[in-house]
Amino acid sequence: MPANTPRLARQKLSDQIVDRVKWWLMSESMRPGDRLPQEKDLVDLFGVSRGTIREALKALEVQGIIRVSAGRAGGAVVVEVPYETAANLLGNYFYFKDLGADEIYAMRRQVEPEMAVTAVEHLTEEDFARMQELIDACDNVEDTPEARRMQRLNELEFHNVIARRSSNSLYSFNCRFINMILAQQVTVKKMYLVRQQEIDRENREAHVELLAAYRARDAERVRKAMTRHMSQCSCHLTDLEAVVEKRFFNATAGDQMGSLKR
Repeated sequence: MPANTPRLARQKLSDQIVDRVKWWLMSESMRPGDRLPQEKDLVDLFGVSRGTIREALKALEVQGIIRVSAGRAGGAVVVEVPYETAANLLGNYFYFKDLGADEIYAMRRQVEPEMAVTAVEHLTEEDFARMQELIDACDNVEDTPEARRMQRLNELEFHNVIARRSSNSLYSFNCRFINMILAQQVTVKKMYLVRQQEIDRENREAHVELLAAYRARDAERVRKAMTRHMSQCSCHLTDLEAVVEKRFFNATAGDQMGSLKR
């Protein structure tokens, strides 16, 4: 770390150190596995207490940027931020936003087809086998709420297999994050309570076509298939959301009427 790094102001020292360490990691092109200076060297460098340095390192560890281990050979090591950590932190921002299907698919329709094309040359035979496995898992699903819930999650996982192979990290993250939100909505809004055979059929047909297009390494076919699939999903999810909300409204109204009669 540069010797002429300026001393920090006394306001929010640990936050300033967190920002400075992040800047240093970028400027020095640090990679996962590289080590940060020892704790005593950080204390000398920033001119702050050992407690403040530990607070900053703890914040960086919570953010998933470093891993701190104890012992003589311990210290802070740079790590790659796991997708799950980043997605869960970002998910907290949307926790109270009450996203609707129209908002989610306004973005998904734009991003998913482009992401799909970037994965064409990177999907492996193992990925193809997993995609087929997920297609098969959605066939002849038992007509129970739990089976239908798993069916919807497996349909989303099909898209995650593709997104993980995208050569564009922003496309990959955004599509997986959208799928995470959709998976939460399936569970929270209980969208699996109503069996939708048309959705089942169209999702299967779309996934079969996508898998065939990927096996053929046909980027344009993939783009067209995913664009069509996203358009269908958008219409179906909006309709399904309305059905679920109507059921909830009717059930709530029925409970209230029952309460009044009692």
